[in-house]
Amino acid sequence: MHSDQGKARRLNFTKRMHPLRAAGLALGALCVAVSLYEDGVVTPWLWMALAFSGLLWPHVAYLLARNSAASVKAEYRNLLIDAAQGGFWIAAMAFDTLPSVLLAIILMMNQIIVGGRRFAARSLALLGAVCLLASAALGFRFDPVTTYPTLLACLPMLVVLPLVIGGSSRSLGQKTLQQKKLLEKTSRFDAATGLLNRQQWLFAARSEFDRFLRAGRPAVLMMIDIDSFKQINDGYGHTVGDLVIEEFARLMKACLRDIDSGGRYGGDEFCVIMPETRWEEAIVAAERLRRQVASYEFPQPGLRCTISVGLAEINPTIASVNDWVVVADAALYAAKARGRDCIEVARLPAALQVG
Repeated sequence: MHSDQGKARRLNFTKRMHPLRAAGLALGALCVAVSLYEDGVVTPWLWMALAFSGLLWPHVAYLLARNSAASVKAEYRNLLIDAAQGGFWIAAMAFDTLPSVLLAIILMMNQIIVGGRRFAARSLALLGAVCLLASAALGFRFDPVTTYPTLLACLPMLVVLPLVIGGSSRSLGQKTLQQKKLLEKTSRFDAATGLLNRQQWLFAARSEFDRFLRAGRPAVLMMIDIDSFKQINDGYGHTVGDLVIEEFARLMKACLRDIDSGGRYGGDEFCVIMPETRWEEAIVAAERLRRQVASYEFPQPGLRCTISVGLAEINPTIASVNDWVVVADAALYAAKARGRDCIEVARLPAALQVG
């Protein structure tokens, strides 16, 4: 599966390159054609080569890359061929200033965007080498004056191609941003429940703990366990067990405020940080959640679910987030020891039991 995804990404790269190359080389060929015509060049093979370079080569390059086992490497080879062709046509135009500069700049811009500065430097070196060899083969012709018709032929390349490249770059940037957001979301949230994963929830808990140390603001940490979850898995199967986890998470999120941070601590154990909350207020929310879970009707006949809850209000005797979790977890296990389907509140100076 991963190899299929990698192949799809490589093919997408080739597909993105195809319209850029087709547009760039066609517009470049127009500049070259007018420059050659203005210069009085009538060599048939040169015009045939220009037609191939500007109109056929982009599609040949696409087919070569698409059908290659290493399509990305093939595409980089195609880019080097683009640079070599650019060097040849600069020499063929006798170094006509405007189209030569445009051709070199557009080619190098593509190389930098795709391969970075080092690859662009290699491409520039190849362009220069081919340009010198071609110039020698053509008799070292040098006529840098750009005529008015050639200038007009360069305008589409000056206007259209930057728009094409800009639109493609924007589309790629939006896709990259979407992938970044998706990656950020998957790295922060538990995939099965949509709740914060353990690491992110502990970060939220530390933030609230630091806030208590700075300002003394109240907060409650709630640890929740689905009762007899192993028996649910054994009796109904892991698929149903996963459904129980998802439905409980949905019920839990419905009972939380916007400022609360709910997370999956691990397996069938969940956790909540409730800022600006005393234990008396937290127990109301916990009891509401307990009743909703107990009364929830699952599609499977005979399947019922209950939870046990442990609450711990932050106080000066708690030295760290880890201690806070330990206190709430101890209250949770006390609730399970009482027979499950109940709430235990850890607070100073004594524990308050609610069932």
